[in-house]
Amino acid sequence: MAVVIGVELGQQKRPSALCVAEAERRWVPERREKETHFLIRHLERLPLGSTFPEVAGRLDEVALGASRLSSGEDSLPAWGPPQAHVDAFINATGLGEPVMQVLRTPAADLFAVFFNHGDRRLEESTFEIRLGKAYLVARLQALLQTRQLHLPSTAEANQLAKELLDYEIQVTEDANDRYGAFRVGRHDDLITALGLAVHAEPNWPREPLVLIGR
Repeated sequence: MAVVIGVELGQQKRPSALCVAEAERRWVPERREKETHFLIRHLERLPLGSTFPEVAGRLDEVALGASRLSSGEDSLPAWGPPQAHVDAFINATGLGEPVMQVLRTPAADLFAVFFNHGDRRLEESTFEIRLGKAYLVARLQALLQTRQLHLPSTAEANQLAKELLDYEIQVTEDANDRYGAFRVGRHDDLITALGLAVHAEPNWPREPLVLIGR
């Protein structure tokens, strides 16, 4: 089991948002292999106008709570000392390294994500990722359609899923995607945070090799 946090940084007219995803490997008998499922444990909008230091403080709290979750204590709001590893992927598009420095927390490893057009994911360095907008939308839609993404049973989460599944990726003649970050109703911030939390396979520990007798 692994825990990943997605963070959308709002600016003036858009709120910041956080998403905590618990990833687990489940056995699929028909294919005789495992697949990753993402259980969304926490979705949150911060108050509009929250400063970067305020977002950093809340991220620190959530990361501490997520570390408890990843150690088997399923009570995210009950913050405690770090007990397990947590990764956090931050939308740093247009903001860069100065904001990443403000957001640093000892409770998680932070990765800066920079959005661009296209359908590719590129790791430019250990803690920096270039991510196509179309890639993230298609990834979310695929996880929903294969029932590998498990959202909480709330009215807002249900509406978020509906907007995402109804969303169409449109590409212009010059091969540029025709939208901003997401523009899917009023849930852009939560969808970005959700997408960041589940956009890639976690770094699973290598499973022991099982030798079958001759």
